[in-house]
Amino acid sequence: MIGDMPKTVRGFETSPRLHRLFELLLRNHEPMKVDDLAAALETSRRTVFRELENAAALLTPLGGAVSSVPGKGIIFSGGNDEREKLKYALSERCFQPASKRERLLRLLMELIANTGAVQKLYYYAASLSVSESTVSKDIDELEPWLAAHNITITRKSGLGITCTGSEESLRAALVSRFMTDGDSGGKSYTAAFGYPGDKIERGVRMALRAAGERIDWMTVESYAMMTFYLLVMTERFMRGNLVTSNIVLSDGFLSDGFPLSLAVYLLKEIEKQLSCSFPETEQRLLMKWIGACRAKQDSPLVIGNLERQELAEGLALRMVDRFDPPIAAILKTNDELVRLLSQHLIPSLTRLKEGIELPNPLEEDLIKNYPDVYQKTCRAAKVLEEYLGSPVPSNEISFLEIHFLAALAALGEQNMRRRVLRAGIVCAAGIGTSYMLAHQIRKRFKGELQVEIASWDDRSSWAEDDFLISTISIEDTEVPCIRVQTILGEEDFKKIQDVVIAYGFIERNSEKSISSPTLEKTLGDIDEVIRHIRALLRDFSVESIKGDCSFEELADFAAHRFAPENPLAVYHAFMNREAQGTQVVHDLEIVLLHARTAVKTTPVFAVIVPEGGVFTKGYFKNAKSCVFMLLPEMAPKDLGNIMGGISSAIIDMAFFLEALQTGNREGIRSTLEIELSGSLALYCNEKLKK
Repeated sequence: MIGDMPKTVRGFETSPRLHRLFELLLRNHEPMKVDDLAAALETSRRTVFRELENAAALLTPLGGAVSSVPGKGIIFSGGNDEREKLKYALSERCFQPASKRERLLRLLMELIANTGAVQKLYYYAASLSVSESTVSKDIDELEPWLAAHNITITRKSGLGITCTGSEESLRAALVSRFMTDGDSGGKSYTAAFGYPGDKIERGVRMALRAAGERIDWMTVESYAMMTFYLLVMTERFMRGNLVTSNIVLSDGFLSDGFPLSLAVYLLKEIEKQLSCSFPETEQRLLMKWIGACRAKQDSPLVIGNLERQELAEGLALRMVDRFDPPIAAILKTNDELVRLLSQHLIPSLTRLKEGIELPNPLEEDLIKNYPDVYQKTCRAAKVLEEYLGSPVPSNEISFLEIHFLAALAALGEQNMRRRVLRAGIVCAAGIGTSYMLAHQIRKRFKGELQVEIASWDDRSSWAEDDFLISTISIEDTEVPCIRVQTILGEEDFKKIQDVVIAYGFIERNSEKSISSPTLEKTLGDIDEVIRHIRALLRDFSVESIKGDCSFEELADFAAHRFAPENPLAVYHAFMNREAQGTQVVHDLEIVLLHARTAVKTTPVFAVIVPEGGVFTKGYFKNAKSCVFMLLPEMAPKDLGNIMGGISSAIIDMAFFLEALQTGNREGIRSTLEIELSGSLALYCNEKLKK
């Protein structure tokens, strides 16, 4: 496709800040608030608007545009082709820093790229588009940080500046800085130097995807660290920066162990993508980085030998003694604490010995919310400092604190209990997006989260939830709320995981006693639900609409076709829902048009397909069909759950999604019957058990 790009794309020129602004808009398929854009760019709203004034002239030749959606924010409007053209145009230019944080990161990358060579200040000043004085101050700020990573900055009078350090130290510094100051969702490390970064990044990410279950055990932050290391390793190796020192594998790494097998697999996958061949030294160094990764639960990392196991357990027991001497004897009876703490110490010791930094996203919250426990953990960490002969940083101490918090919870200390959190999924209608989200979250956080659909209209029910998850903005609520995409990405899962960890030790609200219903009441409820399902199947239909319709025209058509009793009320319900957050699910290429309404007394499920097979207006992002659902306001709650199961099936059943996208009436009908039959059987079984 790149070879077919028009010449106008190749002449694409933009400012660093506008470059970054385009990247943010490309990453989001929904409008972004101006305040959020300003915060991301570390600038003012006024500056954002000023940059946007320059966008039209640049985007017109590409066929795209930046539009303002009233009440929602700014969005890049254009189809997939226009997005790809803009991505390619941006990738042709090396990015320039849009903030001091990015400038320091870029300066570090330039210094390391020129390791061993002497460069004058004006070289770096020109590269960063700042003054020599600014570069000099930035180097002063970076110098102690680099020294802590065994990298030396030397100023040679009249000649310039040089940077020296081993290849292992240089890579560790780059990964560490990218973990703390980089942007894992935007710029790639390789693209920063004008290298064919897309090719390298694509190769690395394909290798990680191919690894599948081999790396599922890694925590989110460990997965990010591994991604950055593979990018840095590959780019520097391709440029001829080789590991020359002998990599010694200590701490019980076995030649036939898991770190070796995973390292070999990942390198072979990257070699396949980039047509290169890594030497054994790269394999051995990668094994160390694998050994530095934290595990979600049990780790597949082979401990290696009995001596290493005994070392980790011995350190763990001494740390428990130091943590809180009066209760140490009781804590040591907690086998889970000793086991998990010992297991944690194995990669932790590797990180501390090798100078590998792994930021803890909850560090600040753990220190702030549990100061006493943190101070005790600092005391326990002295055991590691004495063993290593060097201080333990706060990020590693806060990782240790999590294990002690869990142990205290088991003892009932500070009224904390380790528990399964309750997450409320909120959407306006409660039958579409919310069930899609619930389905994805239950699969990812099985055993960690109790996921319930929270009523949009009854905010008092939210008090029963530990936190809320929604695709739309929710304000004025005392319950913490996470805003996510309809199809969850890794950033969304990370937001949820952070809350699960941070709130897992807070005392649960008292449970309410619920009396069991009579059999007569239960049978009545079942009969009511069956009546509604019969009506849904009876009235199911597939309708057609012109392909170039607008969203407003689609909503109006659906309201008149399926709610002729009061189409205006249903139309307004759709538009109010759309104002809260788009119902166009780009990843699934469908539109979810759903609402609760007092107009209908029975539920409605239908599919609307555009003539020509695709909605052509840019707002629809090439959606192929509209899935329409109406739920009566007075319908039983259990009916909402069953209809929500239809939404979950869209994600879970590929053939159902394909039938919806193509408007295959028979395929939709048969899948609908299968889903409703299974849901109804489960519902009846559960009701009769009570």
